Amino acid sequence: MSKFPSLIFIVVILLLYLFFLLQSVAYFTLLERHILGLTQNRFGPKKTSWYGLLQPIVDGVKLLKKEQILIFNCTPRVFLGVTVLNFGLFYIEFLTLPYPFQFVFMNWGYLMVMLLVGVNLTCILIGGVYSKRKYAFLGSMRRVVASISYEVTFNLNMLLFMLYHKSYGVKNIRNIGLLVFFMAFFIRVLVELSRTPFDYSESERDLVSGFNTEYSRASFVLLFLKEYGSLLFFSVLTSTLFFGGYFIARVCVFCFIILLRRRLPRLRTDATMSLIWLVLFFHIRVGLFCTFYMFVL
Repeated sequence: MSKFPSLIFIVVILLLYLFFLLQSVAYFTLLERHILGLTQNRFGPKKTSWYGLLQPIVDGVKLLKKEQILIFNCTPRVFLGVTVLNFGLFYIEFLTLPYPFQFVFMNWGYLMVMLLVGVNLTCILIGGVYSKRKYAFLGSMRRVVASISYEVTFNLNMLLFMLYHKSYGVKNIRNIGLLVFFMAFFIRVLVELSRTPFDYSESERDLVSGFNTEYSRASFVLLFLKEYGSLLFFSVLTSTLFFGGYFIARVCVFCFIILLRRRLPRLRTDATMSLIWLVLFFHIRVGLFCTFYMFVL
């Protein structure tokens, strides 16, 4: 019986964490709209309450009020269940991060991040295939082509940090020498997030929203939260691994990713493959050799 109150306390803490996490994702979307508006010499949304503070909530309610459309001759459990699984992965991702207070700490955080990245790709592929539309299928396959190559170098990058820490748990790093790996890691993050110039899964400039074309109402909301939640997660992860996890570093990484969306065109798929295999793969192999020699031997 003594374990029952502690279990209730853990569940309450996890639910509160989920609530504040969703609020953070919602208002980071508002921040992105304001930043993109400033780059185009205009204001972002500001009509809903003071400077648009209620805009994310209003947008969420509007999406939930729309009709839920199911594809003819599809499997609803798979078609809708993949969005719930995708959202669950987004929540687990944040549990791998280090916190300044005793909330949760995964001793295998690096391995969990590698696993979640691979499973996320599977969810996108299943969502595109079960949508049974050529636009959705094409968007998911474009993402797979880029991510299969990317995951090899990303996992090697996680191995580099594991060798540096001599631990499987994600920890704050304050070593200026590791900044030589920052740009290569940041490119891999952009591929994982499918952000400009690597937005192959959605391809906003030439496809109709990409792999999530056929999703609507709550299913689209879950996919939307996963997309921006991953953006927030990798911003925090990047600042943790290279800048000590400081809040200002997290905000700067997030804003930098947003500004790239406004400034850079999308690369061709073959150019991305050449970048990953001919440049980044060689770079991470050299980094692994140096890290193993300096911190393990």
